[in-house]
Amino acid sequence: MEYMGASGNFGFWIFVAALIVGGMWKEQRDKAEKHETLRRIMEKTGTLDEAKLKELFDEATSDDRKPGYVYRNLRIWGTVVMFIGAAMALFFLIPTLIGHPIEWWYGGVSIASGVALVGFGIFFSSRFAEPPADTQNERKSL
Repeated sequence: MEYMGASGNFGFWIFVAALIVGGMWKEQRDKAEKHETLRRIMEKTGTLDEAKLKELFDEATSDDRKPGYVYRNLRIWGTVVMFIGAAMALFFLIPTLIGHPIEWWYGGVSIASGVALVGFGIFFSSRFAEPPADTQNERKSL
């Protein structure tokens, strides 16, 4: 396996920064469009309809914010990250077990263990989120 060098690392971090800045720009643009819509409503009608105002600015009515949304997402992503960690560990262990060890395999296995541990942390943090309404009464303490 060949090392990418500084330019590959730099490119990766530029990509991550572009994703973050792009997300922030999109969020600000959405807010600006909402305020522009409100301004145009005021110019045309001269009055403010409370229902339209709530519809425009109330983000809690979107479908992805149902009770238990965060709980389910934490469980799903925690499981996915744990399995990614297990897959990484297998990637480094299987060649070693069949007699063709990858150089620094123990480093790869330790990184995979760290990834799996982060996944476990994400999964465990779902205990502190509000569970879906249909399972709230079924929760039992350990």
